[in-house]
Amino acid sequence: MTDTKFEMTNKIYREMFINHLTYQWGWNYERQQADGCLFTLTPVLKRLYKDAPLEERERAIKQHLEFFNTHATLAPLLFGLIAALEVNTPEAEKDSITSIKTGLMGPIAGLGDGLFWFTLWPICASIGATMAVTGNIFGAIFTFVVFNVINQGVKWFGFRIGYTKGMDIINSGSGDEVIKRISGAATVLGLCVAGCLVSTTVKLSVPLEFASGDGKIVVQELIDKIMPCFLPVLVTLFCYWRLKKTNGKEAVRLIFGIMIAAIALTYFGILEY
Repeated sequence: MTDTKFEMTNKIYREMFINHLTYQWGWNYERQQADGCLFTLTPVLKRLYKDAPLEERERAIKQHLEFFNTHATLAPLLFGLIAALEVNTPEAEKDSITSIKTGLMGPIAGLGDGLFWFTLWPICASIGATMAVTGNIFGAIFTFVVFNVINQGVKWFGFRIGYTKGMDIINSGSGDEVIKRISGAATVLGLCVAGCLVSTTVKLSVPLEFASGDGKIVVQELIDKIMPCFLPVLVTLFCYWRLKKTNGKEAVRLIFGIMIAAIALTYFGILEY
């Protein structure tokens, strides 16, 4: 039987975090992150089952070697919850852990992708690129340092939050609602940041002027009266539309197309950057 006197300590949290650093090393096409899942949970399992019969230890190992795949950064939240379930669930009901793990790995993967790959990483990369464009050598360093500080920080505290709060969320039945709220907030934040970056980093104007009596008509001033940064927004929306329509397959072609169009239109004095 499992150790009924098991106590989660800072040492166990630290060992889980260190093990999780190699989480993706054992990735394979058959079970994907299953090896990393078991290795991350090893500090808990080896203490919890230290006096258990061989059959129970084999059951625990095989259970956590089943197919598993989720977002690596938010996985510690789930591993903290799994650890809590292992400690608090009777041996006869341990099979239910697999169902909970399988049911949550998908939503957590979607939430992690939205928060980190589609929100945090683009924000850090855009800020770093903006710094680099101005000649700041720390632009690239900023991107990787800030992203990884947040990335590893979430992992570090994720084990604790998952272990202490995960059971409360499941028992209250509000897990899906929490995920939806966080996803919605991340989407709003990402859109706001993207809008700010379009207006500050996408430089595009029309230098054309036309004589009108004693004065002149400046085309860019007319466009700005309609909507400031109208042309950068149009170019951004066009790129988004093409990438969305082609599922990103034409990204390289789009980049080179914009470069060629920009050089040609600038050469003929139609656009100015």
